[in-house]
Amino acid sequence: MQRVCREMRYTAERTATNVLVVTLHDMAYGIWAADGRVIAIPEGFPPRLISSTFPIRRVREKFAGQIKPGDVYLTNSPRDGAVHLPDWVFIKPVFYEDELVFFTCMGTHVADNGGAQAGTHFLAFDSIGEGLNIPLIRIAENGELRRDVLELLLANNRLPEMMRRELASLTGSTAVAERRLIELLDKYGKATVLAAVDEMIERTEKAVRAEIAKWPDGTWRAEVQTDDDGLTMDHPLTVRCELTIDGEEIHFDFSETDDQVAGMVNAYYQVTLSCVLCTTFLFLGSELAPYHNEGSMRPIHVKTRKGTIVDCNPGALVAGAPAITGGGVIEVVLALLSDALPEKAVSPYARLISPIIVGKDEDDGGIYVYSTFCAAAGAGAVAGYDGYQCVCDMGTLGVVGKTDAEEEMARFPWEIVQYEFRTDSHGAGRWRGAPGVIWEGANDSGDCRLTLGSSDGFSTQARGQHGGGDTPLNKAHVLRGEETIEIGHPHLGMRLKAGDRLLTLAGGGAGIGAPEKRDPQAVAWDVKNELVSLEMARDVYKVAVDPQTFAVDQVKTAELRKAGR
Repeated sequence: MQRVCREMRYTAERTATNVLVVTLHDMAYGIWAADGRVIAIPEGFPPRLISSTFPIRRVREKFAGQIKPGDVYLTNSPRDGAVHLPDWVFIKPVFYEDELVFFTCMGTHVADNGGAQAGTHFLAFDSIGEGLNIPLIRIAENGELRRDVLELLLANNRLPEMMRRELASLTGSTAVAERRLIELLDKYGKATVLAAVDEMIERTEKAVRAEIAKWPDGTWRAEVQTDDDGLTMDHPLTVRCELTIDGEEIHFDFSETDDQVAGMVNAYYQVTLSCVLCTTFLFLGSELAPYHNEGSMRPIHVKTRKGTIVDCNPGALVAGAPAITGGGVIEVVLALLSDALPEKAVSPYARLISPIIVGKDEDDGGIYVYSTFCAAAGAGAVAGYDGYQCVCDMGTLGVVGKTDAEEEMARFPWEIVQYEFRTDSHGAGRWRGAPGVIWEGANDSGDCRLTLGSSDGFSTQARGQHGGGDTPLNKAHVLRGEETIEIGHPHLGMRLKAGDRLLTLAGGGAGIGAPEKRDPQAVAWDVKNELVSLEMARDVYKVAVDPQTFAVDQVKTAELRKAGR
């Protein structure tokens, strides 16, 4: 079942043209039972990974008695279970011997979704302004895309030819999964396959419950702040959660989280649930973590309060839901489980800094939508290991990738001038976070529009675990001739001119454990590779490093660490 899911993903990656699919792997996909139970969902974008259950259940409800072979259903509406409007979810029912047996699902972030701003609109007045709202519809019948629906979707898209290809690619990937599942049913028989599915779910639930039973019972509390709601600047929002471990079950209660806001950071319940589950899976161990199905979810309970930023009411603005609020949910769950299970502690990733640039390509006269995650830094430390370097943000848990600078320059009218790690830009610790990143790009085309709407961490920080350092703040500047313009409020957006350069300075991941307990040789290696300065080595890690040979001065180091104690 996992292999079938991955073949669905590979099909999309090899036939799509949207960089978000082809290179960034910004997808979530899987197989569900006819009754809506999760069967197999490999790694994918956390806010969308498990939340796809909601639109599948909505298909069963809305189209009861009308679901037919050859159908494909589409929605991007959070009211029907999607994450936010740029995330389109494609659902295909699988029939065998005239009986509905499975659903396959492919969800991804499209390059454009209409609305007042190309890409993702972070400054909308209402949900209509955020983009084209697609309630759950039948987009294909008898294996063919519906021409009337296709024309409506393309007429409301700035990149219609790309979207035409994407629709064929993404619906085609679900058809590949359908063929493989039918081959499986042909080989083993429907009764055997469905019995194996039931057994798989039962075994997974039993294994997850046995693992949770090893965890200490108790209650823990944590909270995480994000910069603002995208509308009212300098007014941080707080995600609060209480964790209770009780025997073989765990309970997360987000009831004390801040109320929903007028800005774009609200999230529907399905986003919060999916982020909680994906983060909790990390603590189950490598044998269980990769295999998610209905059984692994049953011991994990998520309570919210309606009308909060983690469970908003219909119509709320949600453009920043996955990156900002979803990232905050992941951070708070990491904090809680790291307190409960210090030997498995995981520190937060760097807060996201992600430019989205929309302009006209003077070479071909078309519009381009340039979404880059290259500016993002990397992961936080894991107990026993430094943070993985140069992966994407907290809201993706590293699943969404990055493009090469060369590929971005080939696709978009921008020159990548600088792309490297920053010195002294991580959360220090016995195990340090990934270093921050310098990214600088030059606008080689005409005027364009910049938004950093999904970014965070310009005024608030993610906390390190067990004495580890926090994530450093993000910064961004526009370099216009001899002028340097600081971007103080990234959510507001600004217009860039031809020749402008955008410079982003991302803080790195958070650390775990006291920095003065770090292996001095690891500190010396970081100094040699310019990730840590001599001053940080001495003042924070309490390690004396020879500036010429990069050898550790054992005597001075012992003195520094004794004085530090």
